[in-house]
Amino acid sequence: MLSFVRSAHRARMPGSPADPERPLVPRRLYFVAAGLVALLNGWTFAVALGMGVPGLLIGALYALPVTVSWYRPMAAWWIMLGLLLLAMVLNVDDWGPWLLSELIAQAPVVFTLALVSTRRVAAVVFLITLAAGVLSELWVRTGQPHVVQAMVNWGLGLLAVMMIGHNLKTRRLSTLRVAEEHGKRRLLEERARIARELHDLVAHHMSVIAVQAATAEYRLKGGVSGEVLQEFRDINGAASASLAEMRQLLDALRDGRDDSPSASQPRLEGLAELAESARRAGTPVRLELPERTLEVSAATSLTVYRIVQEALSNVIKHANGAATLVTIGLDGGNLVVEVVNEAGVKSVPGSGYGLVGMRERVTLAGGELFAGALTDGRYAVRAVLPQEAK
Repeated sequence: MLSFVRSAHRARMPGSPADPERPLVPRRLYFVAAGLVALLNGWTFAVALGMGVPGLLIGALYALPVTVSWYRPMAAWWIMLGLLLLAMVLNVDDWGPWLLSELIAQAPVVFTLALVSTRRVAAVVFLITLAAGVLSELWVRTGQPHVVQAMVNWGLGLLAVMMIGHNLKTRRLSTLRVAEEHGKRRLLEERARIARELHDLVAHHMSVIAVQAATAEYRLKGGVSGEVLQEFRDINGAASASLAEMRQLLDALRDGRDDSPSASQPRLEGLAELAESARRAGTPVRLELPERTLEVSAATSLTVYRIVQEALSNVIKHANGAATLVTIGLDGGNLVVEVVNEAGVKSVPGSGYGLVGMRERVTLAGGELFAGALTDGRYAVRAVLPQEAK
């Protein structure tokens, strides 16, 4: 029971499925609602019920739980319940929880509790609130038919508001589950694509090993001994077997698609053409490369190309026309790739899966990746890859 109460008090406004940093319901809406509640209840108590200035103060009290509910939903409900019981104790004429003005004040609190709490907590809150309203009627009323009908309408109104909050919570959780599943699928697809590309590189080297081992006895002058010849044949057999196993793995990864494993893979030499294609798309790109030729492995070369390709693609989609600088250089024993663009003139929504692919490639290469906004408003992608010999 204690854990049940503790969990209810820890409930807070959840984040939006699209952006966890942004609340699902904006805080400013609660401030606007609190102002309207204060005005409506102030007028009801001061004018409609003839309470004068004290009525204005009481009406202002009803804005408190509405404001607090965004920060502490359960605490706001306790305040709301206290105001409901206060009406019973003061026994003010025609003052009861079934008034429309009070229902409007209670609705945001009940809605928020249903949105942030479990179904069990919401049910308990609803039953206690309903019981407090019935107790108020028994305390100050005589069970007149119109009052009973008003209380039934009040209870149904609270139930409807609670169901709306619960449905919004269910939709949010469903959206999060779908997004998580979609993200996992895209991640697996990206890993499979990376595996296919790496297969092409490894298969090429293994083919060279197999051919060299098979032809060694004909290329070496003076011939080779039987023991050495057997070694070459073993190397050839191991390389051929590895190639066959990799092709089987690739067939499974390809899942019936017809992308060819023998297609040539892009290298660092293709970065100039990549930058030129981005310029033709309307994004001014400046490419800075080391003066001397970089000696890196084929896998690292492919990784660098794909990172730059995806980063430029993101610039074109999200900040088309922004000046972009692509820098590739050496920092100690690491190869550093940076793509930095100025603030864009156009932005379109994106899925964010391009960053997933970049991060997977950098992780496979044993490096680190940073992607995010800089303090001066620019956006940067920076990958640090261990340098390997070609």
